[in-house]
Amino acid sequence: MLPHYRLKLGDRLPVILRPLLPDDRTRIIDAFKRLSPESTYFRFWTRFHGVNPTFIDRLCAEDQGQHVSWIIVIENNDEVPGVGGGSFWRSGEEADLAEVSFTVADEFQGQGAGTLLLAALWEHARASGILRFVANILESNEVMLTWWTSLGAASVQHPHGREMTLVLDEAALPDTSAANRLQRWLAFLRSPPPDAQP
Repeated sequence: MLPHYRLKLGDRLPVILRPLLPDDRTRIIDAFKRLSPESTYFRFWTRFHGVNPTFIDRLCAEDQGQHVSWIIVIENNDEVPGVGGGSFWRSGEEADLAEVSFTVADEFQGQGAGTLLLAALWEHARASGILRFVANILESNEVMLTWWTSLGAASVQHPHGREMTLVLDEAALPDTSAANRLQRWLAFLRSPPPDAQP
């Protein structure tokens, strides 16, 4: 059973949160093509504006033990490929560590999509024995650095950015608005999904 969560995001936008499926390949390609140059740079650390087929293949491949992706799509809207997506990839060296990344469409940034995606990945990771998320973020990506810091992530400086490590422990979350929103989404996801579909 793959859970599908119907909910309202940000300004009451009706969306569906669900795992990424192999059939979503075209949707993902279209979503990446719609990103602004700045969003593309922050996500991939490069100025290219295209789609790497190998990356898309890896992203859409089903491997629940090592790699998991969740996406948010607008309900009953086929014109917009999606609101955003998030993935984690388990470390080959430390079984309880995974690298995490997020992409949110420019027009939906600032509405809480990243926090919702983090909650979905958090729950999936914890069930798989993953206890820590690590994210590599460019120094110029101030919004993401501020977000991770507000969640209590530890920071290590690198030449071009920072490595942010977040322990997946609710008790360790700080008393910030970002962490409180994350906790609310975690509680929501732990309730029986009203729209679970096979």
